[in-house]
Parts: sequence; structure tokens; C-alpha cells
Amino acid sequence: MAEDSWQLTGSGPESYERYQVPSVFGPLARLLLRHVPPRSGQRMLDVACGTGIVARLAASILGPEGSVLGVDLNAGMLEIARRESPSGGAFLEWRQADATALPCQDAEFDMVLCQQGLQFFSDKGATLREMHRVLRPSGRVALCVWRGIEHSPCHVAIAEALRRHAGPDAARRFGAPFAFGDGDALHCALVEAGFQDVEVRVEVLERHLLPPEESVPGLLASTPVGPEVAALGEAVRHAIVEEVTEALASYRDEGGFTVPQPTHIVLATR
Repeated sequence: MAEDSWQLTGSGPESYERYQVPSVFGPLARLLLRHVPPRSGQRMLDVACGTGIVARLAASILGPEGSVLGVDLNAGMLEIARRESPSGGAFLEWRQADATALPCQDAEFDMVLCQQGLQFFSDKGATLREMHRVLRPSGRVALCVWRGIEHSPCHVAIAEALRRHAGPDAARRFGAPFAFGDGDALHCALVEAGFQDVEVRVEVLERHLLPPEESVPGLLASTPVGPEVAALGEAVRHAIVEEVTEALASYRDEGGFTVPQPTHIVLATR
């Protein structure tokens, strides 16, 4: 799937920041940074940065001597990234650009991170070669890529409800973030791009969701199928929420749901 086919428009970036970042991408960013702790003064690149949660958290660790560049194709996501930028820590810069042609010099960065972005690039090899190019010798790359959708009960439940009520194409597009979930394929892709010491780890994030009447519509609104779902009749949208609620009954808690969502974390050096 090409990167530009998984883009949020309209209010999508706002919904992403409101629903996705607190429940999954914020905790995931903290987990990723524990695997590759930034050091004060380093220069870091965040590829497919979205609304910038990885870059924002890293900036507080890198300190005023460090710097972070966030790159994303989506202008709406970058607008929120700029708005949410912290006032202290490392220097933060945001640029709109294609990850297959990064607007960076050779060997410019100590670290390159990419959280849940690689799976959306149609030319993954070119993207990884660009990450390799901009890293300094012995620089580190760290990627998060979801395991297959079958390991993510929340997304399985929503995809099945979409298949019944919005059609198989909507369900397929909703499942796109899980399309590169094979750990061996990830390992091979980095080796082919020239990286060394490639290691693929599996971590399970416990995703905390609000009650279903808020979390399910919010999660859908923060994906590219959101406008399509919003155009369905109220009764159909209610049926989707009810079916997802029933499918996830065993994950209910006082605040809503707590569901496992496993990811690959890929580490390598230049």
C-alpha cells in the first residue's frame, strides 16, 4: 500500500491526536525509546512522525544540546505536531517530505526512528536505504511495526464489523497497518538495505480504550475509513459499536477496554 493511500484528511489528524496517541502511540513511543535510549546532545530523525509523539518525547531526553527532525507526508499531521511541540528540551523541526527522498544530508543523524510507518510505504527498500544513508557510521535505527492483525483482538473485531456493514474493501483498508507483520520479512528488509546487527523483538502493548460508545467511533474517525463510516446510517454505526463491544467483552474493565496489541521492534546499526 502506498503511503499516500493511508492519509488522514479533514478532522482525522485531530481525532488521531485525541484517541490514538493517548491509548496507543504515546505508550508505544515510550516503549520504543526504552529500547534505544537517546543520549543528551544527539541528533535524531523521526520518519513518518505523524503528530510527533516520538519526537516530542525524545526532545525532553536529548536536552537543549540535541535536536530532532520530524518528517511526514501529511501536512495536517505536521500542523498538530507544531502545535503540540514542547517549549523545552531539544530543538524540534518539522518538514513535509517523502520518506523515499529524505530532505537530509548523508550521515546527518545519530539515530533514526520510525513508529508504525514502514508498512505504509510502497517502496520499503528505498525508505530503508534512505534511513541508512542519513545515519552516521555506527548510528542506530529503531522501528516499530505491528504484528499481523490476527494478534490484535480490537482490530480484528472492528475489521469484522466493517466487513459486515461497510464491505470488504473498508475492512481491508482498516487492516492496512498490519500488512507487514512478518518478523522474518522485516529482518531481511533491513539486511538488504545495508544495516548490521539487525534484531527483531516482540513487545505486547496493553492498550487502554475508553468505553466503546466513544472509543470505537473515535478510533475509526482517526483512520482513513473514518469519513466512509461517518456516512453510514446511525443504526449501522450503532450496530458496529454493539458488535465490537460484544466481541471484546472479555477485555472490559472499569474504564472501557484493555486489549493486547503486539508489535515488532526492529533494532539495527549502520
